[in-house]
Amino acid sequence: MKQRLALSLCILAAVLLAAELAARRLLPDVPSARHISRNPYRFRAWPEFIRGRIDDAPDAGTVVLLTNSQGYAGELDHRKIYPARLEALLSGQAGGGRPRWDVLNWATDGMTSIELMLLAAYLQPREPTFVLAVTGYADYAIEHVDEGLLYCRSDVSRLATRGAVLRRLPGSYILRHIGLEDALTFFMRDRFALVRYREFLWSWLETRYPGSHSILYAPSINYLPWTLKAKPKTKPLRRPKAGAGDPVLTYREGSKRMLDEYLSALALIPGRVIVVTEPIAVSPGDPRRRWHEAFERDVKVLAAEKGLTLWDLDDALPAEDFMTSSHLHNANHVRFAELLKERLARHLSQGGRREHETRSPESGKSLNAL
Repeated sequence: MKQRLALSLCILAAVLLAAELAARRLLPDVPSARHISRNPYRFRAWPEFIRGRIDDAPDAGTVVLLTNSQGYAGELDHRKIYPARLEALLSGQAGGGRPRWDVLNWATDGMTSIELMLLAAYLQPREPTFVLAVTGYADYAIEHVDEGLLYCRSDVSRLATRGAVLRRLPGSYILRHIGLEDALTFFMRDRFALVRYREFLWSWLETRYPGSHSILYAPSINYLPWTLKAKPKTKPLRRPKAGAGDPVLTYREGSKRMLDEYLSALALIPGRVIVVTEPIAVSPGDPRRRWHEAFERDVKVLAAEKGLTLWDLDDALPAEDFMTSSHLHNANHVRFAELLKERLARHLSQGGRREHETRSPESGKSLNAL
């Protein structure tokens, strides 16, 4: 009996090992941020996407962009959004005497401070030329103050299971966001390709039979984890009617704690870190204006306390060229890329000295400019 049990366990282990090796071979190879301007797999495979040495090209400058959907810009052509335009502008004019610049676009839709903290911790032993942390109040929404890693839409949270990153996280963050169940789930996702193959199969199904996610009720897979090159076999299947209204994201007292943690993590990154308040377009009567103003007050005080450079660019772009309160039309992507390029160029010419207070020519408001 014992021999049969042992034999059965050996066979099971062999099957699982074969399945794991097959999954590793069959899953698409994920290019690093060095070789592609943004994650082609959208919400999945983030540790693979950001892998590789940031300073592996001594003659090139590196800008790591940490931001939300404003920098990802949904499904717009990657050449038209401001991170790619910024890279072209810096390289085209040999900024800082460097023949090439890489702008690593570490942005995705629905980014939260949970993920931003992990990316900041990941960057602490590395030294890019610049880190641009373009951020707004929604990144610190009170709705996710006590949520775990599974709350995140991306799998940046896989980084939390790596000792080198985990050791750099403050205890308050770990207590709030890293529960045992979440940690075990992401440990498995990070170590075993076989677990991630489930998401690959969901993507294959949605690619071949559009609309199947909704019909089969896959609430945790309401996006394409993997981008697959395949023609659909059917017309889009009928989807259930979407609920009305956008999710409400608010900035409250607890939000300041998350902002404080993030800025503290950024301050530990070697090199030049610049915090940028993201451009927005909200009217004075909109409740989001009140939340944004509270965020602005906090970020100015906290950035100064931690010695971080702050560019206050929230109204640097014309409101008529916004798609939503925070998403940009093409014209504003062009403007924002040019604005960031000018400031980075002046920062390089000044040798990275701390910025002084001046006036923004775009908006006439006071900001920490170059």
